[in-house]
Amino acid sequence: MIGMIVSWVAAAVVAVSGAGFDASRWVVETVAGTGAHGAVDGEAAQFNMPGSVFYRNGVLYVVDTFNNAVRVIEDGYVTHFTGTVLENDAHGFPVGAHEDGRWDVAQFNRPTGGMIGGWGELYIVDSENHAIRVVDGAGQRAWGGGFVGSVRTMAGGEAGYVNGPLAYAQFNLPTSIALGFYSSLFITDTLNHVIREICVNGYVTTIAGIAGQYGYACADTGAALFNMPMGIAINNAGDIFIADTGNHLIRVLERHGDTWHTRTLAGSIIFPSEVAWDDYEDADFDEEPLGGFADGADALFNLPIGLTLWGDMLVVADSANHRIRGILPCGYTRTLAGTGYADYLGGTANEAAFHFPRGVQAVGERLYIADTGNNTIRVLTAAPVEAPVLQRRCLICR
Repeated sequence: MIGMIVSWVAAAVVAVSGAGFDASRWVVETVAGTGAHGAVDGEAAQFNMPGSVFYRNGVLYVVDTFNNAVRVIEDGYVTHFTGTVLENDAHGFPVGAHEDGRWDVAQFNRPTGGMIGGWGELYIVDSENHAIRVVDGAGQRAWGGGFVGSVRTMAGGEAGYVNGPLAYAQFNLPTSIALGFYSSLFITDTLNHVIREICVNGYVTTIAGIAGQYGYACADTGAALFNMPMGIAINNAGDIFIADTGNHLIRVLERHGDTWHTRTLAGSIIFPSEVAWDDYEDADFDEEPLGGFADGADALFNLPIGLTLWGDMLVVADSANHRIRGILPCGYTRTLAGTGYADYLGGTANEAAFHFPRGVQAVGERLYIADTGNNTIRVLTAAPVEAPVLQRRCLICR
């Protein structure tokens, strides 16, 4: 097993009067969710393995993956937004389906990602329907309660790999989406091992990766390789950050003219054959990359998924490490919250525990977390006394 290395340094992206990140001055609290599986609205709400969170105009949206729904949180009160369930399976989980129509009749199948577009429309990555769905008029209130808006399928609907016009495009388990320059949409097409773009002209292209071929290679558009990419974020310069989940890496795509170049920002790829196994029975011979944990310049991750930008820092939901990590522009990585053990604990950031967190969303000085295995939405925020200030520049790589 890869040894754990925890490296706390004085200079970091989140600073208190120029000192390092002090986890004791940041706290993790629960915004919504009792911890039990369910689909209950209100102040004692229940979720079912929520996969991601995103925010707009005071409203926190939750992609409630195993409830096949999108929920909203306003002032701690949870309301059902869209996604209708007609039956449960033998294990009690809602059965997914694919149905367009009004917000209160539309159906989804294990949606995992989402975002609000420039015109207020809501995009939903409907993973097991292999589709990108859109809620037009999302968030508008109907007279007498509820919402208005209708759900339509923008692209996809059948597992496959096809570029071209929206009506013919195919995806294979897409998982996350982000808005780029000129209103283009970028999508992690997970089981195709590629990054796709939906251009404003309604055409789907592949900007990185080779469809159906997983692996690891840093190269230009047609030669880079990924292994089940599942998270995405875009900065103001147009750089695209990718959680290369199966490779346990954080990659970045930088545009050079008409070409996208892929490089590794943080993480190291380690194969079982490179490890000196102490116990032969525990040895892993499948030659799939191994996850691990280490902070610092030689960071290790274990199934990273959700990404969000918080100032100059890229925040990562390091899911199988049960931690929230922060990466500086130079690639230096540190742990922001989580003990590394799957549990449900609040308190200071170094005492708090998560269970396979998948989604993160930075909003001002607050970081919202979809704590998937705990069926809750958490928030990392400054303690009320001697609150730290979020440093907007990297103090290590300046």
